[in-house]
Amino acid sequence: MQVHQTHKSYADRRRRELEFQVGDRVYLKMAMLRGPNRSIAENKLSPRFMGPFPVVERVGPLAYRLELPEIMRAFHKVFHVSMLRKCLHPTEELVARIPEDLRPDLTVPAVPVRILERREKVLRNKRIPLLRILWDCSGSTEETWEPEAKMKLKFRKWFDKQVEE
Repeated sequence: MQVHQTHKSYADRRRRELEFQVGDRVYLKMAMLRGPNRSIAENKLSPRFMGPFPVVERVGPLAYRLELPEIMRAFHKVFHVSMLRKCLHPTEELVARIPEDLRPDLTVPAVPVRILERREKVLRNKRIPLLRILWDCSGSTEETWEPEAKMKLKFRKWFDKQVEE
């Protein structure tokens, strides 16, 4: 029982009891726009929140319905309190631009721009050719190492054009 109390005390140090009223303006965490599909680059200086959005109603003890702009009409409008941050100045403008090509699964399509470098990863019994790719994610750029076979499958036409050049 002592261990449980110790862990609870550590967790409670960082816990904040947040409550919002109808009409309050809140920021929405950008982490939900990131993910395995390279939605938005996770740089040190990239914005952490977007908004502010007005709270329309309280759905449960920890959930709030927000009024989202028309470009986000495909998204669920109810968010957990952990995804929200209170807007302290009611006159503040948008912290982050909402991408125009935002998909319903909260991702932005990444388009390969060019191959920056090639290398081969050597394992015990096989060699994996890798490509360093420059991606365009709605204006922000990102570089990743991708297996050449995966790139050939996903972006056949683009890959053929790059090899010709």
